[in-house]
Amino acid sequence: MSKRFFEGAQHAARYAATRPSYPPVLMKKIVDFLSIKYKGTFDYAADVGCGSGQIGDNDILLLGYDVSENQIREARAKNKILNIEYKVSSNNAIPHEKQSLCLITAAQAAHWFDLKQFYSEVHRTLKPMGVLAVYGYALPEVANKQYLHLNDVIQRFYQKMIPYFPPDRAQIDNRYADIILPFEEKIRDESVKIEYEWNLDRFVAYVSSWSGYVNYMRKYPDRDVLIDFREELAKAMKSGGETELLKIEFPVFALLGRKTTT
Repeated sequence: MSKRFFEGAQHAARYAATRPSYPPVLMKKIVDFLSIKYKGTFDYAADVGCGSGQIGDNDILLLGYDVSENQIREARAKNKILNIEYKVSSNNAIPHEKQSLCLITAAQAAHWFDLKQFYSEVHRTLKPMGVLAVYGYALPEVANKQYLHLNDVIQRFYQKMIPYFPPDRAQIDNRYADIILPFEEKIRDESVKIEYEWNLDRFVAYVSSWSGYVNYMRKYPDRDVLIDFREELAKAMKSGGETELLKIEFPVFALLGRKTTT
């Protein structure tokens, strides 16, 4: 069965407020791959495990599904794009007719799925020459030359949190190297980055959405470990530097597969 995380109302709200969104260039790459052999109408696509709606803008009519009611509530509140609609649904039962979707996406979600059941639904609902796109982003990196040493601080904190993440988080760290799409025609793309300029507090707010941090604080509620983390980052930025903007880069990894059979 699929796993269920990020479902609490408070965590879902924090997730929606702080998580990065994918740049339009990623969806363009996906649609370009779809266009190579799919010659039908670009009508319906499904984003499975959509969370609070980080997929970004696109022109296809997108239906986002997530098992969490709180995540769907946040997605509806956050996104006002007319061609996107959000509903509560399991990834094990995509609520569409046979061969009705030209595209199925799963962003930062497939590592929680029962892939055997999910792939069965993908085969059922994808049109011939339709595409499955499974992708995510790795641990962010600071790109400012004068602040590259902050990555060591971030990595140490992440290592401290790792025992409190669900075990399947490891598939994000290996960039889905162990996820095999159920198609003969498939590619991997790692050319895209999510890029932001964040101040220190905005970056720490993002870290507060990690499930590992949330689980850690449930076990050790007496002292907010993020306070120490922020202080260590501020110290590493030296006096006054913490007000500067950090160039934050999230490496994106994408697996694209095409259904060539009926």
